[in-house]
Amino acid sequence: MRAGIFAGLAAVAAAAAAVALAADLPTSTAVAERGSLKVVSRALLAPRSAELMGVWLDARRQCSEQRRLRVSILVDLVRGSTTTRKSRSRLGLVANCAEGGPNFGFTVTPSGLGMSCASGRWKPGRYVFVVRTFDAVSQLRAVATLSHEETRRC
Repeated sequence: MRAGIFAGLAAVAAAAAAVALAADLPTSTAVAERGSLKVVSRALLAPRSAELMGVWLDARRQCSEQRRLRVSILVDLVRGSTTTRKSRSRLGLVANCAEGGPNFGFTVTPSGLGMSCASGRWKPGRYVFVVRTFDAVSQLRAVATLSHEETRRC
C-alpha cells in the first residue's frame, strides 16, 4: 500500500512540475536521503506568491507517524546595489506520506514580504529563495534554492 502512495506522490509531484513548467513558473526541489528516509525541500514561485515547503517520506514507516521538522526560508531581493532580505523559520510535527509533495512551511506573498508592486506582483529585481528542511533525528537536511529575475515593471 505504501508503495502505491509513493507512486501516487511521484505522479502528483510530476504533474505539479509539469503545470509549473507549462505556466512558465520557476520551481526547485532538493532531496536528501538515507536508506528509505527522504527529506524534501521545494520552492515554487507564482506571479503573486511563493510556496516554500518541506516534508519527510519513508516507505518503511506508517503514514500516521510524525517527525519534527524545521523549515527555514530566506528570500533576497536585489535591486541595483540594495538587497532586501527576509527570513522565517518554523518547527513542527509533520506526518509521513504527504500527498502532493512538501506541505509544511510557508506560502508567502510579495506584499507580506514588502517586495510587491501596487498590483500585488513581485517588484522588478533578482530574487533568491532558499528553503532548508531539517530533521534533527536523522540529521538530514535538504536545501532547495531558486533564483529568478523579475523584469516586468510595476
